[in-house]
Amino acid sequence: MNKAIIIISCSILFAQITVIPQGRDLIQNALLMERKGDIERARTLYEDMLKENPGNRQAYQRLKEILKRTGELESAAQLVEVWIDLNPNDLQAYIELGEIVFLKEDKIRAAKIWHDFETAYGTNTSIYRMLVHTFSRLGLTEEMEELVKRGRSKLGQIDMLALDLANYYYSRQTYDRALDEYLIYIIEHPHQEKLVTDRVLLMSDDPENHLLIEKKLISSLENNHVIINKLLAGYYFKTSRYNEALSTHRSMGLHNNADFKRWLLIAGNLRKESQYDLSIKAYQELLHLELKLPPKIIGEALLGLGKTYEDQLLPKNRNNSLVVFYPDNLFFKNEFLQISPRSRESLERTFELYKRVLQELPASSFSPKAHFRLGEIQFKITRDFDGARTSYLSALASRPDKNLRQNILLRIGDTFIAEGNLKAARNHYKVQHRTKNNTSISPFTMKEIHLTFLTGTIDTAKTVLDSVIVNVLPSDKYFNDLMELRDIIAQHYTFGSETDKEALVQYSIAERLLQQYKLVEAAEMLAFIRENYPDVSILPIVMLRECLLRSLLEDVSVSLNIAQLLQETPFAPQGITIQGEINEQFYGDIDKAMKFYNNLLEAYPMSMLAEPVRMRMRQLKNVVES
Repeated sequence: MNKAIIIISCSILFAQITVIPQGRDLIQNALLMERKGDIERARTLYEDMLKENPGNRQAYQRLKEILKRTGELESAAQLVEVWIDLNPNDLQAYIELGEIVFLKEDKIRAAKIWHDFETAYGTNTSIYRMLVHTFSRLGLTEEMEELVKRGRSKLGQIDMLALDLANYYYSRQTYDRALDEYLIYIIEHPHQEKLVTDRVLLMSDDPENHLLIEKKLISSLENNHVIINKLLAGYYFKTSRYNEALSTHRSMGLHNNADFKRWLLIAGNLRKESQYDLSIKAYQELLHLELKLPPKIIGEALLGLGKTYEDQLLPKNRNNSLVVFYPDNLFFKNEFLQISPRSRESLERTFELYKRVLQELPASSFSPKAHFRLGEIQFKITRDFDGARTSYLSALASRPDKNLRQNILLRIGDTFIAEGNLKAARNHYKVQHRTKNNTSISPFTMKEIHLTFLTGTIDTAKTVLDSVIVNVLPSDKYFNDLMELRDIIAQHYTFGSETDKEALVQYSIAERLLQQYKLVEAAEMLAFIRENYPDVSILPIVMLRECLLRSLLEDVSVSLNIAQLLQETPFAPQGITIQGEINEQFYGDIDKAMKFYNNLLEAYPMSMLAEPVRMRMRQLKNVVES
């Protein structure tokens, strides 16, 4: 009975094979059988192909994989041995034979196959890499280490396969050995600095690795390799040991242009980390060198130093508020900054530095940048709008690059708005808008829309908005800003009552006052709307705007009262969060602040404020515990 079945099956199989075209079509048919799960038929097809053409590599590969998959390792080994006899130059086959024999638990024979292969062909790195990858896959760590040691000795390459070994150890969290190999590799391949630095700094994410990393790096400094110093400095910087990072860079010396650029980079990074004193010290140290520095280095150092002083002027918590009024929306952005009396010294130094750039490098590429930075300080901090415009015009005359030129032109218009000269601002933006010729929304168009809203001509603002939105793609960077302003106009003007419309016009006046840095007047206007239009649809927006403005003016009691009232509006999450921030930042009552933050998480877990509030709570807990 069984013989009959076998004969019939074979007859059917051979009958099918005879009608299938040879060559590639036969391979495709066998692969199809595999995909269908008919492994036996696929195997038979591959065997027949190899009988007809023993050199058919694809049939050999597929049959070998089937034998390995089905656990027929002895048959797989025999197949590979036959293949090697026919193809003695197929070096990968020797490796595979050893692997199959190893998987059969015949480790002694497998070791002999690999050893013989290494002895016969181990004349280049590629051969050792093939073996290393096999050993790593099979978990033969000791054998892999001995293999690499022999290869390095035989080929005279101290860094042979260092990166392969390092990545192997790294993946297994054997960080001490990984570091050894990364250091061997980076010394011989300094151009791969970023790759190794990234790995070392990733290791430093775990504090338990800090002592190991520092010890390894310091012990490698004996050979005076600059690249190791850079790694150590990077490690110190990543772990917030900024003084040691700067000292390590100092130990590398300041002799040539590459050193100067490296020093400027660490000085700039210290500034970004708010390490202003160290950043200033670094810039000054470079400028005071008894060497003739290239003009470009001097310019970058002076501008960097000026920017550091400038950053010191800014309030430390300027971006630390959890609640922001229409975040990142161009139409509601306030560029002005307040500084403390203690910051006046930094302000004077900043002015002096930018003026020094203009005196020492009058015709350089730094001139427009220095003029622009001066203008920014005059505009944002001292609010000398005439002086700012003069600086911006000087920057414009100094041939700035395309991006800086656009920023200058935009800011010139802002000076007119800040002065309350909306007509001059509109004329300025219209001229600039006519020079634009691309498909994306011009920032000058955005400014024109903003101006129309600020003047209280809401109907015109809506018409312009609609005409722009029709042609804008959601991917445009201004899309969300436009939609938010359109929603405000639609809800509180287009579909609002006459009183709603009147209140929105009044609200636009408050926004205009804010653009002129008339904060007290703006707060009074918002309070007027809140008190005289108690039932208008825009009231919650007015309350939120006033609440945040009162907090900025340190009119804390009024801000707190409005925040409490906000809990009865759609801005309830903002109201609760603001109360938490007031208690935290103004009253120093962390416990009470945490109660408000917990209330926000419990009552509004899906609020956009939930995650930032959780982060703030973690920070406060860490502060309390420390």
